[in-house]
Amino acid sequence: MGGEVHNRRARYCFVGESLQDPVLSTVLGSRQPSGSGKSMDEVGRTSDREHEGWYSLNTQAEAPVRAATYLGDNSFPIMGDLVRYLAGVTGIEVALDTASARSTATAYQQAPALDLVWMCGYPTALLISTGRTSHEVVAAPIFAGHGEPIYHSVIIARADGPSSLRAALETRLAVNEVESWSGFLGLKAHIERSFPGAWFVDQTVTGSHRASIQAVADQACDVAAIDITIWEHVLATEPAAAANVRVIDRTADWPAPPFTLGSHLDPTIRKSLTAALVAVGPVDVPSLDGVVAAGCAIYRDVMLA
Repeated sequence: MGGEVHNRRARYCFVGESLQDPVLSTVLGSRQPSGSGKSMDEVGRTSDREHEGWYSLNTQAEAPVRAATYLGDNSFPIMGDLVRYLAGVTGIEVALDTASARSTATAYQQAPALDLVWMCGYPTALLISTGRTSHEVVAAPIFAGHGEPIYHSVIIARADGPSSLRAALETRLAVNEVESWSGFLGLKAHIERSFPGAWFVDQTVTGSHRASIQAVADQACDVAAIDITIWEHVLATEPAAAANVRVIDRTADWPAPPFTLGSHLDPTIRKSLTAALVAVGPVDVPSLDGVVAAGCAIYRDVMLA
């Protein structure tokens, strides 16, 4: 893979995309990695590779822990911070794949072979419940400002479009993916509770939440369900993209997308990574207020019922 270097002494790496001279101590401060007598401030650069996002420190693993996120674009910087944090506090080499496609369909194929995965709760619960992966849910994030390990979707329309969900049922729906809980399946459950048997006149699959927002803004579609964390990200980073769009409804809260670890991992590594995950705070990963222990049952009960 592009950018990957097989080196047990690498602390963390981004596979498929190099970093521009990251300052690891900014993220991890002076945390002491296990097996090292040095603080992060004392870990020196030892090769040119470290200018591409590699830092040297002996690790316990024979091969890097392979991590990936299959959520929206806003999840990449969060996962990047998390990978750096995990490497720093455990001394375990963690490689984040930034090149893979992030669709749910791709996740069904790729996620079971990885070690640490952050993915929508619905496909996670489905893969585990049907025996298609050996992964186990170990934790769930508390997104900044959300207070609990939950999220929901906002239902959006143009400012001059339908003003309520009932009125929106007479129009065209933009869907990020039909396998997505926040963009499609959760919306179906929400509408079935509110308006049993009702659905939209037409629907178009856009490929992403961001594309669904654009489709509504451009009048290609009239309404869409958007993951609240992505909506907040767009409002903060691309306010113009949402200038002519408004929220007309919202769904119930659901369990936040879980973190899973493969059961094939060495038990010591699993234990170290799990302990580090549930110790995350906003100083470690600024976009998260924390991470809490979790299991698959709550996702199965809510999303596969």
